[in-house]
Amino acid sequence: MSLPRFIVIKSIHANACLGIKQDDPYEGYAEFSESMVTSPNAKFEVESAKGGLVHIRNCINLKYLERTEEDSISGKAEEQYWITATAEKKEEDQSKEWCTLFQPLEEDSVNKTYRFMHVQSGCYLRLRQSYSLDITAGVLATSTKIDANGNDVFKVIDWDTLVILPRYVAFKGNNDMFLRLAEIDGHPYLQFLGEDIGEAAVAMEVFYTPNGDIRIKPVCSDKYWKRKPDWIWVDSDDTKGNDKDTLFHPFKFDGEGRTSCLSARIPSVTKEAYLNVVEPVLSRKIENLRYDTENARVYDEKVQIVAKNSASNHTTQSNTMDVKLTYTDITTSTWNSHFSIGLEAKASFEFGVPIIAEGSVEISTNVETGIEWGETKTTTTVMEVNHQVHVPPMTKVTVYLLMTKGKCDVNFMFTQKDTLFNGTIVKTDVVGNTYVGSNYYNVQYDTKEEPLTS
Repeated sequence: MSLPRFIVIKSIHANACLGIKQDDPYEGYAEFSESMVTSPNAKFEVESAKGGLVHIRNCINLKYLERTEEDSISGKAEEQYWITATAEKKEEDQSKEWCTLFQPLEEDSVNKTYRFMHVQSGCYLRLRQSYSLDITAGVLATSTKIDANGNDVFKVIDWDTLVILPRYVAFKGNNDMFLRLAEIDGHPYLQFLGEDIGEAAVAMEVFYTPNGDIRIKPVCSDKYWKRKPDWIWVDSDDTKGNDKDTLFHPFKFDGEGRTSCLSARIPSVTKEAYLNVVEPVLSRKIENLRYDTENARVYDEKVQIVAKNSASNHTTQSNTMDVKLTYTDITTSTWNSHFSIGLEAKASFEFGVPIIAEGSVEISTNVETGIEWGETKTTTTVMEVNHQVHVPPMTKVTVYLLMTKGKCDVNFMFTQKDTLFNGTIVKTDVVGNTYVGSNYYNVQYDTKEEPLTS
């Protein structure tokens, strides 16, 4: 069975998800240190290769997992090969130590547990737990034998099954009314009777648990949702999530991620359980947007002929001639949010756009003032350049304009300043977002000469 495109790898023994260290001196080393399954650092992308093999890339630093030799961490011979997210490009040559191929081996199809083998060395990935200042729960690749204690068995979670909601939400039912807190017979019920998203009892605050379940409370109340035998009441004082009746699990309902179904652990879902998620935000401002250009990824680079034209010299003397070349410059831009549900609140902001230049990523001076999360914006511009070329006598010279077309992934973070309908101003640092773009760069000219007969 093939792995999902985006996964979370969890160690049962460490009770944590795989991430990477982001500080020196062990930056990029894989470590089971993420307590939250929804953490951006716990997200890995799987790229399929031949024969059921895969490359695995961390979605924070955008680098591939590889086997790295480092014997100074513990000084033990059996702990000299570590798994790190440090490979800039994938390597499929299995004779090379820096080969990035891994083989996922399903252990339990019901519980979705796997072993992972580093193909070039034949070693299994294994949790290494040590309460030290270096790498507390790192990943070793030193043994070709199955670990007797099960430290090489990991649970794989499909990232796309996780629904990551904004902190503040409002739910709209199939009657087109908002869910709101309402007191009935002295009890705090939830009813789909709200007509205005600005009503004080409509806005809800979402709190995540480590495994992706959520707790919810109305912004206007200190109490949390709790499942009763027949109803959901807002009467729980449990702030830790110890009461299982206060835990809910959101599911995506459609492919666009614009609606969700909120389950209270019931065995089936009816149409009345489909909830539209809306952000109860009066205004939003995005500030302090930072692109991680240092870890930007450039890929799928291809040299293309974008224009050609010719100049003919029918004289007996060499000439320098101008050749006009016209081409269509095409750029694409997509801003992907960490949230599963499309952000709908209108935001004001102003920031530059990443572009590829000479094979690396820089921020252009062009300013973007409005985006739609998850939507690809394509810009086409007809460009014209004049190129001087030396044309020998009685010769036709064809000039080719070549440019490289490439794609880039750039992670970014920003501060989101929301004003709620009750006047509360909330600032949130949003991480785990990715910009995906493509553009032309690296201008080159090539020429071809042909003799003229007359």
